[in-house]
Amino acid sequence: MARLSGAERRRQIVEAATEAVLRRGLAQAATRDVTKALGVGSGLLHHYFPSWAELRAEAVRLAARREIDEVQALVAGLPGLEALERLADWMVEDGDMRHWRLWLNAQDEAHRDDRLAQVMNASMAEWHQLIADLLVRTGKKRGSQRIDTEAAAWRLAALMDGLAGAMLIRGSRVTPAKARDLMKTQLLLELGRKA
Repeated sequence: MARLSGAERRRQIVEAATEAVLRRGLAQAATRDVTKALGVGSGLLHHYFPSWAELRAEAVRLAARREIDEVQALVAGLPGLEALERLADWMVEDGDMRHWRLWLNAQDEAHRDDRLAQVMNASMAEWHQLIADLLVRTGKKRGSQRIDTEAAAWRLAALMDGLAGAMLIRGSRVTPAKARDLMKTQLLLELGRKA
């Protein structure tokens, strides 16, 4: 078996850590999950990542990057309003909610962990920009009134987070279908259209 380069080994470790935090949750995942998955000792992990906090932040960064890339590919080439509606659909397609759990737990942990705070701030800025770009595209294509896309994007991102948090509560009245409807209604309101 060929020996992995340092970059390949580091990538492999981050991949395993990402799967661990998605599967077990941010608070429950630990280095032993990664070492067990890779069949390596903790010394190898600490060679590449001196602390679990550093590795955990990289795992969250990778998970967020993959989601942003997924949405960008999903909406590429769609007309603006259709792309925004597809984003609302995507929001509730996380069947076991593990991606939303990770996102919301990382937001919660970010006030105690500087590395995680940097990752979350950068990821939130990218999400905001993605939504703002879709709003601009919709406005230009549909000739709607001029909207403050910056503020609208933040409101929509906050609504997504809030609805996801509500869906995570056991027995919640906010079902995925309800969350999708609320999100699509808010999209229309942000664009100055009748819901």
